[in-house]
Amino acid sequence: METNFSPPTRTQSPTVMAALSRVSSLVANPPLDIHRNSPNTPRPLTELGDKMVTELEYTTHHPDTPSAASTVAPDGCTEVKELDGDTVHIPDGGLRAWLVVLGACHILFSTFGFVRTGSGWIGSLQYMLIYLPALPMGRLVDRGLFLYPFWIASALYPLAIILTAEVKEYWQATLCHGVLFGFMAGILFCPAIAVTSQWFHHKRALALGVVACASSLGGTIFPIITTNCLKHLGFPWTMRICGFICLYSTIFASLTLRNCLPPKNAAGGMFNLKAFKNPAYSFFTIGCFLVMGGLYTPLSFMDVMGKEMGLGTYASYLITIANAFSTIGRIGPALVADKVGSMNILIPGLFGSIITTFGWPFAHNKAGITAIAATNGIFQGSFVSLLAPACAVLGNVEDIGRRFGMVNTLMSFGAFLAAPASGALLSKTDFHAVSYYAASLLIGGTACFILARHYHLRKFWGKM
Repeated sequence: METNFSPPTRTQSPTVMAALSRVSSLVANPPLDIHRNSPNTPRPLTELGDKMVTELEYTTHHPDTPSAASTVAPDGCTEVKELDGDTVHIPDGGLRAWLVVLGACHILFSTFGFVRTGSGWIGSLQYMLIYLPALPMGRLVDRGLFLYPFWIASALYPLAIILTAEVKEYWQATLCHGVLFGFMAGILFCPAIAVTSQWFHHKRALALGVVACASSLGGTIFPIITTNCLKHLGFPWTMRICGFICLYSTIFASLTLRNCLPPKNAAGGMFNLKAFKNPAYSFFTIGCFLVMGGLYTPLSFMDVMGKEMGLGTYASYLITIANAFSTIGRIGPALVADKVGSMNILIPGLFGSIITTFGWPFAHNKAGITAIAATNGIFQGSFVSLLAPACAVLGNVEDIGRRFGMVNTLMSFGAFLAAPASGALLSKTDFHAVSYYAASLLIGGTACFILARHYHLRKFWGKM
């Protein structure tokens, strides 16, 4: 595949022309900047000393095990020793690695950035189906086989949005904008995160924080696009415009996202049940399920409450405000998480989400609900940004895709139940009861994260 840049309008310096040529070459023929010092032949089980490595040991480690140790290799990469004795060289930066980040940004912008504009049953179905395919896709990333389904989804995802312009019945909208849209977005989402994680080690939280910001950017821009286009162009052309924006994003990502880690068939199969013998991973997964049940509740109902307060069209901009401030919560913690530990930042951020979720119904005017939208967005963004790097430290680099995929697939059921459960509760009570329900789920999830941290570190102080 060749990538051609348009000719410059004026004479460029040799340095600029060389840089353009380098970018073109990287996109067309992405190098494998990370390698193992052992043959690339997949091994279902390997020898570690005199004993066989089990499925559990492939996904579990404590801070004193080999997979946690890293040094700087002569080639400038970060050298990480896996649990089975293999050594991998992770770039931790460089032009090719940041091109992967840019490609992942395009996916998060066009998937989560777009789905965050909706709520209700179809919105919940979208959230569920975005997370649900993470299990097989994570496994395919580990084995270097994700590209073919990714390319198919790159075409079908924008098509699902464009076809939404033609729907006439509710069931058509559910199939098109719910099932097809959500499932294709899920096939795109997990590889974007898992592949990015392969290219970084010490800077992983920063890289994933940048990717997470793209979701917030999309959640800020798409509501503005849809609000204005609906007013001037109508629903069909609004969906077509959004679909073509997403088509550009998926094409760009298809050109830039590539595996960095050579394929490896870690033991345990697609869904490694033995991984849950690790209490840290088990509590982390349960915590994610509970948090997803309550985290987005204020975002889903804040505009409804704003309209009941008489804010008119301003109520629809509350989601935009929350998404915009979410950017602060995504990039700010990521800047320090690599040094102090992602989980050490994620847990305090969840306490902030609990407070703002409890306090959301107590806002009685425009200034109050705007302040809640902004602060809740910040703390919500912190969870989204730090989830993947926090999950990454709970196991070995060789199966990071599967580990992240398992968490996301189980999280999908919490995401699916969130808005419908809260909506049913709202129909019989009020916003206060909904906030208490959502905040209670967040409290349970936060407690599970604290237990996960305890079982992983086995001490109060420590980086995680």
